[in-house]
Amino acid sequence: MKNLVTATWLNEHLTDPKLVIFDAGMVRPGLPGQYQPHAKLPNALRFDFKRQLADLSSGLSHTMCSPEQFTEQMQLLGVDNDSLVVIYEDGGLFSAARGWWMFKAMGFDNVKVLSGGLAKWQSLGYLTQVEYSQNHHKGNFKARARVGYFIDTAAVFNGIDDDDVLLLDARSYKRFTGEMAEPREGMRSGHIPNSCSLPFAALLNDGEAKPLTQIKAAFEAVIDGQSILQFSCGSGVTACILALFADECGYENLHVYDGSWSEWGGRDELPIETGSCPAR
Repeated sequence: MKNLVTATWLNEHLTDPKLVIFDAGMVRPGLPGQYQPHAKLPNALRFDFKRQLADLSSGLSHTMCSPEQFTEQMQLLGVDNDSLVVIYEDGGLFSAARGWWMFKAMGFDNVKVLSGGLAKWQSLGYLTQVEYSQNHHKGNFKARARVGYFIDTAAVFNGIDDDDVLLLDARSYKRFTGEMAEPREGMRSGHIPNSCSLPFAALLNDGEAKPLTQIKAAFEAVIDGQSILQFSCGSGVTACILALFADECGYENLHVYDGSWSEWGGRDELPIETGSCPAR
């Protein structure tokens, strides 16, 4: 797959001077504590999209920061315009795709996700280190923001009755239908009207991507000729997994709802539905 690299490939390219490795892991919603992985990949740096790379004024968990902020942080971390960026996390695939999409949104395409993350890396017996590495040079990275990669509530609301738009929800099916309570306190249950459920976990086997033929079939089962795809989840993280795989399948015109259910479900004036996907 064009957006993923294997642990074997990465181990063979660790000495590439253009390689930058980021850990974009996070604590899963509803669980306590801070993200503290027991081991790190060689030369790994921290990709902190909850603080250093977030718009802290938004009132939400980790909405996308400005291009200026992203540029500043990437330069401090030693990223150059010609770097090869590989993003991973401690588990399989949950939050690493968020880092991948953020780079894409900032106009940077030479970015990959490590298939299987740290867990796969360690299962193959590859070396790790205890602490994150420290960058020792300033990069020349320059963000070139792409319009529409991240969208807001208005864009989602305006797409509800647009036949060309389909919003796919990456949360579990029972959260989508409203049968299961949200992990965030005080959040309504259900989904955005006219959206469809495509749980990110249904595209994975033990944290790694299913065969591309199966992933394509999963998308084809819910897409019915729409040319604009929007992706939502709990807080704009696993929606990026759907964006990654949609891109892998060749779909275009892809948009991640940054606020996702953390925003929509918390605003009583916005419409919601419960139950299964609408008939198409």
